[in-house]
Amino acid sequence: MKRAPLPLIAQILLLAVVYFAAAELGLSLASLHTNVTPVWPPTGIAIAVLLIFGRRAWPGVFLGALVSNLLTQISVGSAVGIAIGNTLEAVVALWLLQHVSRWRNSLDSVGDVMRFVGCAAILAPVVGATIGSLSICLGVPAEWPKFWSLFLTWWIGDGFGALIVAPFILSWRAPGELNRGHGVEVTALLLLHLVVVMIVFGGWFPGPVKTYPLAYLSLPCLLWAALKFDLRIVTSAIVLMAGVAVWGAKHGYGPWVQASPNVALILLITFVGTSSLLTLVVSAVTNERRRAEDETSKLVSEVELHRRRIEDLVAHVPGVVWEAWGKPDAASQRIDFVSSHVEKLLGYGQHEWLSTPNFWLTIVHPDDKERAAREAATIFASGKGGTSRFRWLRKDGREVWVESQSVVVCDETGPLGMRGVTMNITDAVQAEIERAELLERESQAREEAEEASRLKEDFLATVSHELRTPLNAVVGWSRLLRSGQLDKDGMTHALEVIERNASAQRQIIEDLLDVSRIITGKLRINTQRVDLLLVIHAAIDAVRPAAEAKEIELRTHFEAPDTVVRADIERLQQILWNLLANAVKFTPQHGMVDLYLRQHGSLAEIRIEDSGPGIPAEFLPRIFERFSQADGSSTRKQGGLGLGLAIVRHLVELHGGTVWAGNREENGGAVLVVSLPAIEATAAELIARSIPAQSSGD
Repeated sequence: MKRAPLPLIAQILLLAVVYFAAAELGLSLASLHTNVTPVWPPTGIAIAVLLIFGRRAWPGVFLGALVSNLLTQISVGSAVGIAIGNTLEAVVALWLLQHVSRWRNSLDSVGDVMRFVGCAAILAPVVGATIGSLSICLGVPAEWPKFWSLFLTWWIGDGFGALIVAPFILSWRAPGELNRGHGVEVTALLLLHLVVVMIVFGGWFPGPVKTYPLAYLSLPCLLWAALKFDLRIVTSAIVLMAGVAVWGAKHGYGPWVQASPNVALILLITFVGTSSLLTLVVSAVTNERRRAEDETSKLVSEVELHRRRIEDLVAHVPGVVWEAWGKPDAASQRIDFVSSHVEKLLGYGQHEWLSTPNFWLTIVHPDDKERAAREAATIFASGKGGTSRFRWLRKDGREVWVESQSVVVCDETGPLGMRGVTMNITDAVQAEIERAELLERESQAREEAEEASRLKEDFLATVSHELRTPLNAVVGWSRLLRSGQLDKDGMTHALEVIERNASAQRQIIEDLLDVSRIITGKLRINTQRVDLLLVIHAAIDAVRPAAEAKEIELRTHFEAPDTVVRADIERLQQILWNLLANAVKFTPQHGMVDLYLRQHGSLAEIRIEDSGPGIPAEFLPRIFERFSQADGSSTRKQGGLGLGLAIVRHLVELHGGTVWAGNREENGGAVLVVSLPAIEATAAELIARSIPAQSSGD
């Protein structure tokens, strides 16, 4: 049950009695002057009581100080002055602590201790020492020569009295209970401390000498109290040491015995006060550390609670939650966290992600790696966040489409890292791909159907035109022959025209049949060793009439005349005839066609160049397709079905070779190159080739 507070008058009277008792104790040690002593506990009592009960208790200080000084040998005026100084000292300390230093009415931090020392133990005692010393000197002018000695002794006594006594009262007035678990240790500490201070200050040291300088032996117990226990035990140990030290000094014990009792007490109280300050600071540091540890423990508990909560949330996210630091496209990027779902998604363990820099990029599909790195770098540089889609390769090699949603972590210097979640979107992407492929196939099928319909119409029109043209000539000249209107030369010309057009119609039909065989896969070749030079001469002889009709010069350049290939001789002649016929057809009047025979390593190369207009660039990719013509209109200058080069390509490929078309870099004109595997010529073939050469030389 909480006790009722004492009435104000009772507080004042109680304070006056206690102050008077402490004053009598202090004055009993005075030697410099009957009213001036280095030991003055009433200052600490007055400051502590005003801090606890407020300024209204000041009359108790005044009464106690007045009565104690009236009982000495000074005048009433001097006693009143001293009482006023002692009262103002306590009031000034209270005002400084509450209004200037913003003291929090505790000594639990180093800042609080230093503020208390500065205000209550240094500044406020100046007031009491100044007024008290002046009061004595004004009452007894003969004391003026000792003014500064009086002032210094007074100031030291009041200051250390405040430093030693006030913390003791304030700490025991503070709420809270002692830890009962430390009772034995506290008792042991205080008993040991009592023994030590009695040895050092109380004359218990064995032998006749009791003044050895062993004051430092009292410090370990004070530090033990400061480091282990709360402020109540600390201040109790300080007061215990101060009490024993003062008692011992009065009886001539301790390390501070001097010829002058006043000097001895000043040295003693200075040591005790300094030790008190050191102990209070260590205690405050320990309390701050203890509070920091408690706060840290609390924060750790809260962080752990949040961590478990977040881990629970992350564990149920159907995706990979991750955090990484550094640029995402740099090999040194550090992955600090990745959720356990990654092992289910990709088969890689968390340790592999965390131990390998930039691991996420190492398992990106090769086709997506450059784009994924570029997109991640762009998102990182933006400092905001974004989305990226790419493919990861599982540990078993399967592809997984993922979508990464990320945010960028920044500070004042710029982007530092990224956090995000990566979801498996394989099913969604597969559905999109299938839908796109379906649309593409539907569109392509429609285009192919439209193109097939157009090609069919064009083909039928072309075939109709190409078949009808030679038939018209044959029918027309046949009628002229039957009419008997032609002379002998006319009849000869008519037969030539009929034969030429019949041959053209036969070639059209053969091309159509060859294309049909190619499409159905029934075109076969019978290969044998073939002298390439002989086949070239035969093809040139076949197109020479057409070339001479247009006055086109056929020029040959045989750099490898001994070239032999394995080929179907009829199909090889068909290849060369088609190419030469095309060259002659598209070469203008008085033009030139050059044929080169070369050998490059194991390949025989036949190169045909003409001086015609060349092949349009947009037509080059389609030049070897069936029914393809640079000019597909019905009004084109050159006839044909557009099958010759398609047949050439297929026949060349059946022989294991390649065919290429292009344009000359200078002077224009088309270039067609056929490459076939060459074989070594036999001695018989070389001899057979040399016989016609010698005959032609004769």
